[in-house]
Order: sequence, then structure tokens, then C-alpha cells
Amino acid sequence: MLPIKILAIGAGGLQRALTHQFVHILNERNLYNGGIFVGQPRGSEKADAFNTQNGVYHVVTFDLNGIHDVQQITSVVGATTLATEAGREQLYTQTDNPLDLILIGVTEAGIAKGELAMDVLDESLHRYYINHGQDATLTVINTDNLRNNGDVIRDILTNEYPKRNDDYEYWLKTNVSFLNEMGDRLVPQVYAVPDEIKETAQAQIDGSDALITYAEQMPATPFILEDLENSLRVPFGELDDFGVVVSRESIEPYHDWKLLLVNSVHVPGITHKGFLSGIDYVNEAASHPVYSPHLERLMSGYADIVAADIPIEGKSAHAYTQEFIDRIRKVKDDNARINIIETVKLRERAADIVRSLNYSRSTELFKADFAYSFATVLRFLTPHTISGDDYRGITDTGTEYEIRDPDRTIQEVLNGAFGADLSNITNRLDTIFSDATLWSPQTAVPDNALNQNQDFCKRVAQFYHELVNGKTCLEVLESINITFRSVGSVF
Repeated sequence: MLPIKILAIGAGGLQRALTHQFVHILNERNLYNGGIFVGQPRGSEKADAFNTQNGVYHVVTFDLNGIHDVQQITSVVGATTLATEAGREQLYTQTDNPLDLILIGVTEAGIAKGELAMDVLDESLHRYYINHGQDATLTVINTDNLRNNGDVIRDILTNEYPKRNDDYEYWLKTNVSFLNEMGDRLVPQVYAVPDEIKETAQAQIDGSDALITYAEQMPATPFILEDLENSLRVPFGELDDFGVVVSRESIEPYHDWKLLLVNSVHVPGITHKGFLSGIDYVNEAASHPVYSPHLERLMSGYADIVAADIPIEGKSAHAYTQEFIDRIRKVKDDNARINIIETVKLRERAADIVRSLNYSRSTELFKADFAYSFATVLRFLTPHTISGDDYRGITDTGTEYEIRDPDRTIQEVLNGAFGADLSNITNRLDTIFSDATLWSPQTAVPDNALNQNQDFCKRVAQFYHELVNGKTCLEVLESINITFRSVGSVF
């Protein structure tokens, strides 16, 4: 049995098909000798499955054409739930081991003081310090795609959690490395995977597996780590044949590209439009005869701005974003799975475009496509009914859905917007766009508010007004297409 050297707070599919799989490959190649102990934040079903299956599970690589590979993964050596005090204590007990790494794999909503994952990380680090002393070193990686995610974790722990004692605080600042990370692999929910794929995969697996993880083929650059002080002891950098990069320089440009040219393809690019139009799956929305060309030209405009604002030598912004559009068309994934935590996603994936000095140089068609895309997410966040903390929207086809973004600020401002006139809508959106804390919470100053770009604000108000006054997402987009065909714009 592998010695426990890694704690993983989070038991999701991206962890299993990215970091856990890479640790497995390192172990197989005799480049590392370490196992992972997993803490499942909510519930116990995955932790129970890990323990029942002795940590063994399978990653099935597939696309709409079929299965490419089935790999058995053996890097996990134990698991527990974090939903109970006894379960958390079981995780904390693992800090008796000499660890190399703690992985945090929860969504953006879980990265804040008082959230379970952060509370567990705070206590785990303190227990490790108590067990191993002032000279011990440790690395922490947050595998969710917040900008400067390592810095975010460090700042929350050091600035927002109660100070324990001077010696511990010094150790936390000097001996624990919080690495910025960028991860990229599509891992759809099992229910979204075609039945024939699941049946074929199960036939290739000996016995049952409650943790089968379905994923696309590894992209060209699935994992980038910023390790400025050469502190990482898990040798991910040895996996250059998989495109893994461990950089001794800032990865901020690469992270910006990932957020603005890959993640933006989902939000605000396609998933909310598809969902509101009654299209369940991302691949179907991205291949839709109206949404498909719109998505390509939207992301082409993104690429023009990003290439001007954040150039990376030898890299094509257009090729990078188009590759992801091609990828999402090949894997069946669920729009509803992605439509969550919209406030953070808009901040991370769209606000920089609004504030860019190169926005004014964009084509009129891109400005329309971009404002319309932003407006569709706001339309999704507009409550149809509210009951306590149950906020519900309604699609263009009349289906109710839960609005799961935990930040209710935008939802509260937009409550009652259905049927409102343009003046009312403009005032509501001005309240949203002038609130700098929504768009730059780390450095919330007036210049970071989105209302500095009045061209953008006016366009969004017009499209949003149409969307809450009877027009569907498809109808508004078709009107954009007609307008720009009539003036001879190039598609």
C-alpha cells in the first residue's frame, strides 16, 4: 500500500481525472511513491465507494464517436466524509503522516472564510504544524480556476482566519507554499454520458465501479503550476509528455487565457443561452445552427482583445479558444451542471473584456454579441419566484429552474424585472454595473466598476430589456444577425 503523502479536500471528477490520475502515472513510472487520502466535503457516498473499492476507480476517455481509453487509477488509498465531526477527525489524523501536498478541489463557492473546505484546510495545516514542527514544509494547491487561486487561498487563511499564535503564523507564511494553478479537462456528470458509452465502458471493467469518471482526452496543456521557489515535492513537471508544466515564473498570463478564452466559451458563451432555449446539452447548443456561428465570432472577438492585452509569445489566442469550441462539440455535457456561481464567473471571464482599453477597437458585431451574451446570463439570474432562499427562474420554454448562484446581490436587483420598461431596466443594471465589489472584490475601487464602459452598459440594457419583455434568447440573437447582415457586416 502506498504511503499517504497527499490530502485531497474534495472528491469531484476533475480531481479524479486530473491530479489523481497524474499522481497514479507518476507512481506507475516510479517517479513518485505516494498515495492520496480524500475528504468528501458533502455527503459520504464517494468516500464510502473509495473505501469499498480500496481506492481503485477508472477514468474513461471518450467523445461522441466512442471510447478511446479506460485506465484503472490506484493513487487513492483512503477516504472519509467531512460532513461529520468523526469524519473530519479521521482526515486530521492523516496529518500524522509526512505530507507533500494538500489539494483543494471545491468550486468557487467553497473558497471563502467559513466554508467547510476552508475550515478543514485551516485546521489541517495547524494539525500538521503541531505534529511536525517549525521546520516542516508543505505545499497547497487549489485546483479550481479562480485567478491567482493559490494567492487567494493564502490570503484567506492568513488575513481572515483567527490568529493562533506567532510561531504558527510565521510557519504558515514561510514554510507553506500556496501554488497558483491552472487545470483544464472536460469531466461531465455521469448522467450526461450517453448510455452506449457507459455500457461499453462497464463491459471493459472487471467488477463494479461506483466512481467511474468519464472525461475527454487530455488537452494539449491540462495542468500548469506556478512554483516560484521550487517547493513542489510531487514531480508533476516530469509529465511533460502529457503537457504538464511546472513554471518557475508567473503563470498569470496562462491563467488569464484559460479564464478568458476557454472558460468563457461556457460562460458567458453558450451554456445559459442553450439552457434558456430548452437545449439540455452543451455540445448540442454549441452545434446549433444559430448559436454555433455566434459562439465562434464571439470568441474570435475575445481572442482579438486577449491577444492585444495579454500576448504570449508563440501562442495563438484564436487557435486556443477555437480548440476548446471544437472540444465541447465532441463531449456530451450538461448545460445545467455549468450554470452555477454566475457572479464569480462573470467577474473572472467577462469583466476584463468590459474594462479592456482594446474594447473600443472591437467590431460593432462583437460588441453586440458580447453584450447579448452578458445579458443572457443576467436573464438567467432573474428570479421568476422567490420562496425563502429558493430562487427560481423560468426558461424561454416555460420551464422553472433553480438559480444556484449563492451570491444573491444581482438576483435581488433583478427581482421584478420581467415586463419592466427600458428606463427601469437601465437603472437596475446601473446598480449592478456600478458596484465595484461585484467585479473586483480584491481591489474594489470605482475605476474597476463596469459602468465606466457606457457603450457596453447601454447595449446590455437594450438586450436584457428585450429578454425580459417577451423575446426569447434565439429571437434576440436572430435580430442581431439580421441587423448586421443589413449593414453588410462580415460574419
